[in-house]
Amino acid sequence: MSVQVLDGVAAQWRNHVGDDVPILASAPWIDATLGRFIGRRLTFLATEEGRGGGLQATVVEDPAAGEMINLYRMLLADPKVWKFPATSVAARSGLRAQAPPVECWLPHLAVCYPGFDSFVAASGGPTPALAATLVDAVLSWAAEHGMKAVSFPYVRTDTVLPEVLAERGFLSVPLTFRCRLTLGGSFEEYLASLGSKHRYGVVRDRRRLAQAGIQTKRCAFDDVLPDLLALRCDLVERYGQKADKDAEAENLRQLFTCFGAGGTRVYCSFLDGEVVGFSLLLVWGDSWYGYFTGTYATPRTRGAYFDHLFYAPIADASADGVRILDMGIGAWQGKSLRGFDLTPVDLWVRALDPGIARAVEVAAPAMGREVGW
Repeated sequence: MSVQVLDGVAAQWRNHVGDDVPILASAPWIDATLGRFIGRRLTFLATEEGRGGGLQATVVEDPAAGEMINLYRMLLADPKVWKFPATSVAARSGLRAQAPPVECWLPHLAVCYPGFDSFVAASGGPTPALAATLVDAVLSWAAEHGMKAVSFPYVRTDTVLPEVLAERGFLSVPLTFRCRLTLGGSFEEYLASLGSKHRYGVVRDRRRLAQAGIQTKRCAFDDVLPDLLALRCDLVERYGQKADKDAEAENLRQLFTCFGAGGTRVYCSFLDGEVVGFSLLLVWGDSWYGYFTGTYATPRTRGAYFDHLFYAPIADASADGVRILDMGIGAWQGKSLRGFDLTPVDLWVRALDPGIARAVEVAAPAMGREVGW
């Protein structure tokens, strides 16, 4: 079985992998995120018994690349986005002293989609043979092009990849959880599915929001774009990064353009007539995928996040016959308390440089899975 390795995001991606794939491998998502990763993008395409499958990857060459794809920063830097256990973070200073500097880890290849998921895309799901062929092609390309390491940063434990990667000498490192909620036919069914303690928590949340005068409703994208942009920039800056207003505006417009009005859902929380929080969800098949969110952090807006990200979408999605509400990775504790199922997500890495291999072997045992908040 041969594998094509193509520069960039291949034009034939959709025809090759099909539409029955998770949203982050879908054509609208790929089109919406073409500029999301800085660095050389690659597409790997293979066919096995008539079934097409693929992977996408990016070459990490910039030492300043963020911790979400930068292997050194994910394992050793003081995290700005990740909320790893305090003991794990405390160990990093000593570990950095034993490891080569970040420049020595470059270039390396990160196999993932923008939006942070690592899986083989194939209509109907990949076979182990298809996944193995693609992983072998990734390793071959990386060795031929001088990569210091190959990482699959966001691999769910319920996919075919863990076994394939383990057989090829990749090391598994605990990272976080992916959160999904299986929906019934109404918000009342959702409440009934919760344990009594969690159900009381949801009822209490909604009562507090009503008492605070916060109301959440679905809005037209164009009507609230300036508010979404302001909230998005506020969130980026609260995570210690510099917000690029023009880039954030382009990201929002591109998502809406690629998915259209029928493929997007925008929920805004209002206080005294002003938008104080929002969530943008994307529609794909029988699922809604939570992508962008933001809430002003003030005493009066406490709890608004839960209404525009969870409760209002759950009510509408249930009524629309949606089966799955997918809230991605991170912040898993608040999602778990509201009924979401957790699937472990791991970083899988294989160092091709001996010095980096030794550093990974030292750093990996100190890693702890991300905590909830």
